[in-house]
Amino acid sequence: MASILVVDDEPSIGEEFKIILQGDGHAVDVALDGEQAIQKVRQNHYDLVFLDVLLPHMEGREVFEKIKSVSKVPIAIMSGYMPRSKEKEVLALGAVACLRKPIDLNSIKGLVNSVS
Repeated sequence: MASILVVDDEPSIGEEFKIILQGDGHAVDVALDGEQAIQKVRQNHYDLVFLDVLLPHMEGREVFEKIKSVSKVPIAIMSGYMPRSKEKEVLALGAVACLRKPIDLNSIKGLVNSVS
């Protein structure tokens, strides 16, 4: 069983992840913004973080860097639109994957299985 954090300002995305992953026995926590995500990472152990690029109050890249400064947790970036050049940049920073929304169910489960 893996412990997963989903960071997305759309509550329905977090609920979708919960339905998909809790059904497979994983624990899923949700943060609706970057500040909440950083606080949760500081307080809890996660096996994987799914991080949306567009968040209120703090850009996804800044959230990514702050999480990486306090944890070695693998981070998968999510976006509705990400050009190839940006995808390469994110992967070079250390993201384990770049997922385009709507996210394929097999991609989600595959990443979770790779860390659990």
